[in-house]
Amino acid sequence: ERFYKSNYEIGQLMDDIFTSDWFYDEKNIGTRIKSPIELLVGMRRMLPMELANEESQLLLQRLLGQVLFVPPNVAGWPGGKAWIDSTTLMYRLRLPLLIDDRDDFNIKPKDDDDLMMGKMDAKTISKRQPAKSKNRLQVDVDWNAYTQNFTSVAREKLVEVISGSLLQVKPAFTNEVITSYADSSSKESFIRFHGAEVFKSIGNREVCSTRQ
Repeated sequence: ERFYKSNYEIGQLMDDIFTSDWFYDEKNIGTRIKSPIELLVGMRRMLPMELANEESQLLLQRLLGQVLFVPPNVAGWPGGKAWIDSTTLMYRLRLPLLIDDRDDFNIKPKDDDDLMMGKMDAKTISKRQPAKSKNRLQVDVDWNAYTQNFTSVAREKLVEVISGSLLQVKPAFTNEVITSYADSSSKESFIRFHGAEVFKSIGNREVCSTRQ
């Protein structure tokens, strides 16, 4: 109604939305299901990493159902809960394990000539990977660069600060759980452990999002 009365002023509408209490209500935060591209980009922004074979990201996009710049039709992708089904949800949960180099990348997406548009397929991509590790995503995370973000944070505040920097919502795990299992041999080891655990919990947030 206020948008109408303002003669459809976009600036006033944005101000109205972003200063509203309901916009920041806990039940409205972290409930949007990310598209596969947003999920992959968010992971790469979250941790400073390099991929041995950048083209492997195309394979991940195909598995998750969104190849960048190749929409299914002129309307684009439907989005929302359409991103989640029994197959893609499991792929999302496996992504952090693939990046953390603890899981084999042994999934082949379905062939779709319309989607691939004559580009290289999964078999071609896998041949370009090193033979000794062709079933791994081959990710090199620069943990030293990551830990530098928290060097000024007191040890007792690390769990809270790291969780706050990576998650929009309150994590399902408690500080005590992380602390009890963390590698406490050094501050850097503790930061790396907690960062990795929070990173792996991102996939579980997809489950929470669908429930909400």
